[in-house]
Parts: sequence; C-alpha cells; structure tokens
Amino acid sequence: MTSVEDASGLHHRKTATKGASPPVTPIKNATSNQSNEKKENPPISLPKILSSNAALAGLILTSIIAILPRIYLIWFPQEVVFDEVHFGKFASYYLRRQYYFDVHPPLAKMILAIPAKLVGYNGKFLFEKIGMNYIENGAPYFVMRMTVAMFGASIPILAYMIMAESGYSLAVSFITASLISLDNSLVLHSRLILLDSIMLFFMVSSIYSYIRFFKLRFHPFTTQWYLWLTTTGFLLGCAVSCKLVGLFTFSCVGIFVLYDLWRILDINRNTTISEFGKHFAARAVSLILVPIVVYLTFFYVHFSILTNTGPGDAYHTPNFQMQLAGNQLAMNTLPVYFGDSVSFKHIDTNTFISSRDEIYPLKYADGRVSSNGQQVTATGAETDESFWTVIPGELFEEYTNHFDVNGTRINDLPIPPESLIELKVRHNDVVRLLHKTTNCVLRTHDVAAPLTPTNMEFTCVNSTDEKAYKDTLFYLKFDQPSAATKDSEGNLIQEELRTSSKRFRIVSKSQNVAAMTHAKKLPKWGHGDQEINGKKAASGSNTLWTINTVSGKNVSDSEETKVTIPKMGFFAKFIELQRLMLEHNAKLTKPHPYQSTPASWPLMLRGVSFWTDSNYNRQIYFLGNPFGWAMSILGIGMFSVIILGILAGHRRNFDLVSAIVERHLMRNGLIFAICYAMHYLPFFIMGRALFIHHYLPSVVFGYMVLGSMLQFFTVDNYQQYALFSPVFSRINLPILPKSKRMIAYLGLVLALQFLTFCYFAPFVYGTTLTPSQVRSRKWLPSWDFAFTNK
Repeated sequence: MTSVEDASGLHHRKTATKGASPPVTPIKNATSNQSNEKKENPPISLPKILSSNAALAGLILTSIIAILPRIYLIWFPQEVVFDEVHFGKFASYYLRRQYYFDVHPPLAKMILAIPAKLVGYNGKFLFEKIGMNYIENGAPYFVMRMTVAMFGASIPILAYMIMAESGYSLAVSFITASLISLDNSLVLHSRLILLDSIMLFFMVSSIYSYIRFFKLRFHPFTTQWYLWLTTTGFLLGCAVSCKLVGLFTFSCVGIFVLYDLWRILDINRNTTISEFGKHFAARAVSLILVPIVVYLTFFYVHFSILTNTGPGDAYHTPNFQMQLAGNQLAMNTLPVYFGDSVSFKHIDTNTFISSRDEIYPLKYADGRVSSNGQQVTATGAETDESFWTVIPGELFEEYTNHFDVNGTRINDLPIPPESLIELKVRHNDVVRLLHKTTNCVLRTHDVAAPLTPTNMEFTCVNSTDEKAYKDTLFYLKFDQPSAATKDSEGNLIQEELRTSSKRFRIVSKSQNVAAMTHAKKLPKWGHGDQEINGKKAASGSNTLWTINTVSGKNVSDSEETKVTIPKMGFFAKFIELQRLMLEHNAKLTKPHPYQSTPASWPLMLRGVSFWTDSNYNRQIYFLGNPFGWAMSILGIGMFSVIILGILAGHRRNFDLVSAIVERHLMRNGLIFAICYAMHYLPFFIMGRALFIHHYLPSVVFGYMVLGSMLQFFTVDNYQQYALFSPVFSRINLPILPKSKRMIAYLGLVLALQFLTFCYFAPFVYGTTLTPSQVRSRKWLPSWDFAFTNK
C-alpha cells in the first residue's frame, strides 16, 4: 500500500534493503532467456532514452531554454556596463595581487577572476568608467561574462530539479523553470560581470541540497544523509561568501532545521534523547560550523592573494596596512617629538584640524549662545593654519633645555641622542597644542558645539590664560597601542607616535571628551568647513586622527624612517575587515537617482539604467518581466489565502483539500513562501540605500510559489503526476493534465511570459529602438527610459 508520505511531495528516497538478493531466474527459462538476449536488449540511443525518460528530456530542454537567452549577443556591448566598473576592477586587482576594499565578501569576485587568469590576462585594465571599450583595452570580458552566464543559467535548472524532487508534475516543473529562464531581470544580471547570479546559484543550490537531505529523513546517519547535509552547509557558506544577503538563505534553512528537530523530538516518534542529540550535533556541525569554516577559508585565500599595497589600504588601520608589501607606512614614517609642529588628519573625512583669527558668532541661528571664542574647524586642505606645536603638559628638563614654553628653540645646538629619546611623544602622553599662526592653545570646555548641541565646543585661548589651563590639556591615546616595553632601569616605555602609522584620539583631560568631526558643513560664518567638537563617548572612527606632516621635516632626509612592522595574524585581519565591511555597508545612505524602496519592488515601479548609446538609440535597462512578476505576486496572494483557508478549516473540523494536497502545500509550498519572505522582508528594516536588484532572490522563489499554485489548480491527482527525480521518471508518467482547459491555461502562462520577455528584450540586449518603440514600452511613467523624446 502506498503511504500518504510517499505521495505528498518531498517524499523520502527508498534505499535497498540490506542483504536483499536479486530475483532468481527459473532454470527452465534460462536457456530461452539467453537465446533471446539480443532481441530483448536492442542498442540504446539517446532519443530512445529521452522518449522513455520524460524527466531527463524536461531537464535537457530546460537547460537549453535557460542557456540560450543568456549567451545570445553576450559579447555586446563591447563596453563597460553599470557595475562592471566595480566587479571587473576587483577581478583585475586579484590578478595584480593588489589589496582593495569592498563591502562584499570575496568569493564571487574571485570566481570572476579565474577565467581571466586562465586566458592569460594580467589585470592591466581597471574598468574605470562606464562606456570604456573592452577590445581597445585588451580585457577578457567575453569569458568573464560567459562564466556569469553559466551560473545564471544554472538557476532555472536548479529550480526544475527542486520542483521535481518536491513531487511536482513534469509540466509544472518545466513551466516554473521556464518562467525563471525568461525573466528579463534575471537574464540581464546573468549577462554582465556582476555578482548576483553567482550568489543566486549558491542560494538556490543550497535549498536544493537541503531538500535532498530532508528526503532522506527516514534513513538518518547514512552516507548519503551526511553527504547532502554537509553539502548544504558548504553551499550556504558559499552563498554568504558572495554577499552577506546570503545570510537570508542561511536563516531559511535554520527555520527548516528547527521545524525538523521539533518533529524529531516528538515522543510519538520513539526518538531517544541520545538519538536526538546525534541529530542536533550533526546539524550544528554541518550547518553552522561548516559554513563558518567555508567563509573563513575564502577570506584566508583573499588575504593570501592580495599581498601587495593597493587602493584599499587607506580603509584599514596602520597595523593592517604595514602587512602589505610596498606600503609606505612600513618604510616612510617619522617619529614625533615635543617641539614639533604637526598637522592632524582625520581618518574618516581626510580633513585637518585648523584654526584662524575669526570667532564663533555669539548667537547661533537656533538661539543658542557660543563662547564667542576663536574658531577651530576641520578643513579639506592642509595649510599653514593646520599646524600645531606639541608642548608637554608638564614641562621637564630635557624640553626646557632646548625649547621655551611656546615650543620655540632657544639655541641652534644639536639635540643629543639621549635627549631625543626623552623628547619623543608617546601613547597616553599629556600635551598642549599651540596653534602655529595665531599663537594660542587648543581648548575644549562645557559649551555646546555649533552643530551638535550634545557635544562640546573646541576653541583656542591665550597660552597664558591660567583659568583655562586645565581645559588645554589633552591625552594622545593610541588606537590599538603596542604593549609597553621596559628600559634598562625597569621603567615602562610606551609606544612612540609616528607620522601616518599610528591612529590616536585627542582626549580632553578635564572634560573626558574626544575631538571628532563629521561631514556636515558649518554655515557661511564657518566658510563651509566641518565642525570640530568634543564627543563624550571616545570611541568610533570619527574620533580617530593621524599625524600627517611634521613641519620642516622630510622623510627622505631622516635617518629614522624605518619602523618595526607589528605582527598581525589572520583572525586579527579578518575581524578588522568584517567590522569595516559592516560599517561601510551601513554608511551607504547617500541618495542615488536609481534607488528604490522594498515596497515598490514587486510592483516594478522603478528600473535602473545600466548603459546607453545615443548614437544608435540603444540602452540596457534593468526591468523584470512584468507579466511574470505580476503572476508571482498573484500566486503568493493565492497561496496565502489557501493556507489560511486550510488552517481555518481545521478550526472548524473540516478539510478544505485532501490530505495529500494539504501536505504538499504545507511542506514544500511553504518552503518556497518562507524563502520568498526571508529574502524580501529584511530589507524593510535596512537603513542603507537599496535598489531593485536586491529583490532578485525573492523573484526566483516567487516563481516557485507560483509553480505551487499552478500545480494546485491544474493537477487533479498529485500522486499520479508526481516526478520523484529530475533525471529519472517512471514508465507511463502523465506529462500534461487531463483537462484541455488546464493545458491551455499552462500554455497561456508560458506563452505570455515568452512574449513579454521578447517585447522587453531590447532593454536586455541593448538593441536599437526608435523613440516611438521606447515610448510604447513605457508602461509606467516612473520607468525612465532614455531616448523617449529624441
């Protein structure tokens, strides 16, 4: 008797019984069987295999439909398109082995570099701007785009395999995959040097792998069970290693695993606590530890390749930068001494602490009152007004032997080496900073800053002002200081301050606030400079500074330019880079002309212009398949209503659908719906700028939900039509529904998807359209196509 479990989708795979013997041929028939062997086993041909194996034929046809739209005219345009500017450049940096910084993990970018390396490309072209010619610059764009196309073509193939493994009919599995194959946005992203198709491949393949694992639930701890479980973890690690939104897929699988473990824990299943512990441990290792190891491994490879100094150095701490071959911080830095005049450069905004003989307005526009003191601001350029003489907070003998109280040399005699050691500025030293051009000292006090009322004002006062003296003392506190050493007498010696190679905070001794600045500009009275203020929480990169220049000293003239390179292990680098990735990703809030909100994505209210050619009225414009996206939303809506109806029926003790259909919807249909929601809803709480391409993972899973609804409305016998594998099918498997009307509905859905794809295909392939043809395709006024009025 066939169980409901077998026929409900996500059915388990049966394994051969241990010790089972093959059927024995009766002796009396043996001779006749041997004599007729040739007649019963004619030569096998591919057409014959396909004619007897509809599932395999469907998979091959799906592959053809997936590949052709993605490789058609893939060599055009022969120019840099949209974000190929970034990701092509990053691939070149891998080949140059030059360090770069990006907010995304490295796997997809390393994959893009592999085909370029295989054809002998050396990374000479840096994809600097949209429209640059690939042929003229010798870039292997064709093989790089083809690599992306193969990953993109794999997505509908995987969708077919998922639907087949989940027990859907061949027709529905094929149509679902074809809808994905013929989605304009997915095709477009599969034809360019972009990351999303590679990421989507790993996302969808991890869901496929988990389904294969789940189907072995009645055969736990077998080789195949462990294989598919571990493969799922590996693929999840790869998805996260392409883009951090891969964590959404990780969350989906986490939900499925929690449900699975809750089911296993049921006492009615006779699972012992030790068996449950084994289930839990296997999943924890494979789905938590394995992805973490995979993620770490790709970053280890990333650091191993990018060993030379490059454009990404400046994002990192000096310790990190000095690990890179050729970095100037490891070769050209100067020690800073008391009496030196130095400039302070801000880490985040590259501005300089400056002052001038102008005062803050007594009353600000909001009615608040200032100290009416001398302005201290952050300027974009280093000028004479950016230099400050470093004076010890408490004068000592070695200093007074050579300098007066204002840091001026009292004689021209050379300073002996033993005195130079004492004059070096070090971590945690207390200093006063004398402005070189106005001859006053830096001060912060309990007066509200001009733009940030919660922070304190920075100003300058006369160096002889005794009342303000305590407010002019500042600690120089290093960020990540090295451990103190001991001299010959056992005294602790702190790390010395050097130009560029050390980051530090300027912290008021009396007020315990740190000097910081931000990008917001002062009004006209402040000449558009940035505000300097005292931040109470002395943390964050906006309070970090370096010494940029020592007045009158050149690195080339100094004998003290070499610095000991501190050791920095892999995990220290990894943690620093993760922090920077998260910080800079969160800072992507600057308005962009093509950004959009998550609420607008399903309705496709806004597209994105990727490339234009005004000479021939050609453009590439990101747009989904309007018919397919509308059908997906309709399918998700219908699925939600049906699920609610089933649950409501249970409350009233009646069944809305059969047990088989209900299990099919509540198991694999719900998997697709959860994947759609988990890859879409988190964007609503993100503060960074968002774009419609962030919706692509949900597009794929939305089509699968639609496939679930097509099955619900067109297939009357789930068990009879169910595929159990994407490559093998039973004899006499029915392919199309019995109802001609249902066949017509399925055919109409596929035909309209194809026709809509073709209608908007010029925006995918960049083919010429007349202005009237462009206008006819502008179904929404917010679709800002080019050349509509030419």
